[in-house]
Amino acid sequence: MFHYEMRLAILLLGIAFFSPALRAQTAPASSARQPVAGAQSPDLSGNWAVQGGSPSWDPSDPRGANPEQLPMTPWAMEKFKAARPPFGARATFEAVNDPVQKYCDPPGITRLYLYPWQFSLLQTSGGVYILYEFTGLWRPIAIDREHPKDPDSTWMGDSIGKYEGDTFVVDTIGLNDKTWIDQVGHPHSDALHLVERFRRLDHDTLELSVTFDDPKAYLKPFTAKRVFKRSNSPLEVTVCSLTEMQSFDDEVMKSTTQTPKK
Repeated sequence: MFHYEMRLAILLLGIAFFSPALRAQTAPASSARQPVAGAQSPDLSGNWAVQGGSPSWDPSDPRGANPEQLPMTPWAMEKFKAARPPFGARATFEAVNDPVQKYCDPPGITRLYLYPWQFSLLQTSGGVYILYEFTGLWRPIAIDREHPKDPDSTWMGDSIGKYEGDTFVVDTIGLNDKTWIDQVGHPHSDALHLVERFRRLDHDTLELSVTFDDPKAYLKPFTAKRVFKRSNSPLEVTVCSLTEMQSFDDEVMKSTTQTPKK
């Protein structure tokens, strides 16, 4: 816990130090930027906890009872059929090829919201930062620029945001195709374009609406929602350890899934 608190403190200090609002204190008044996350911007701050029971982002099948019904291209359907996920109707613990469980790869943006761990939104005048409890990932969202014309493909992509009334809208491109969009094994390509819309329904409730637009993987865009509750618990350290994953598989899963020798 100590190392996590130190790391978070350094991150927050770095954000504050490089914040345009602080730099503007020493700049001439005429060149100082006006804060973006101010009185007219919605307050989305706090730690937010997922409401469970919905491992799929299919809006018509959030529980993943019929994961194959999401309209996929032949390319995506082939990848989906090859997936051996831990949740949904096709859940299995045998020969699992979940990239998180097998390799400790980053889960990807939309899958992070489906784990039973918290995330926190940190709003500054120069940008918004999302801190994810699971695996300690954090994500910068710029609010003062456009996407690069040819972004590199990365685990978290390139995210830019803007405020629309009571909603914070995040636009993300530049994602690699190494992650699943959810816990039931739905794939995506490097053409995935995400639009997240964060809105506070009340003091203790945050709504997230996500639009998936991926012409290589899905026949049409689709939008799904999740609701999160405000948490009073601090963010904890959750590390993905490949050695622990392998030990769990060897000592627990194989003993329960393999047929004993006679």
